[in-house]
Amino acid sequence: MPHNLIQRLLALCLLTCLAAFSALAQDYKALLGKWDMTSETDADPVKWTLILKETDGKLTGSLSAGDQEVLVKNFSYADGVLKFKVPYEGQDYDIELKSAADKLVGPWSGDGNSGRTSGTKT
Repeated sequence: MPHNLIQRLLALCLLTCLAAFSALAQDYKALLGKWDMTSETDADPVKWTLILKETDGKLTGSLSAGDQEVLVKNFSYADGVLKFKVPYEGQDYDIELKSAADKLVGPWSGDGNSGRTSGTKT
């Protein structure tokens, strides 16, 4: 193979890898910010705020209800799905959210209960 062709192939591979890596990094950029959330069951809905930030190149999450901000536990983001645990009244609750038409929606469960969570970006 001519030297010029090898350089072109290497450059093309490098650009392809950079584009793929950039796309993965941009995947969560639209989620950054504050979200007005509501978790519901048959009882009264619980309103809270989800705060999504980028820290050290990674998506991180915290929540606030009133004046207190709390880091969520076991936070992960993969394949468009946010998963984390939220402390509430002495128990940890699991929440799984997917982005759907400028909303975050998904189930929550914990302490023998479950329901739906949804929210919109503020």
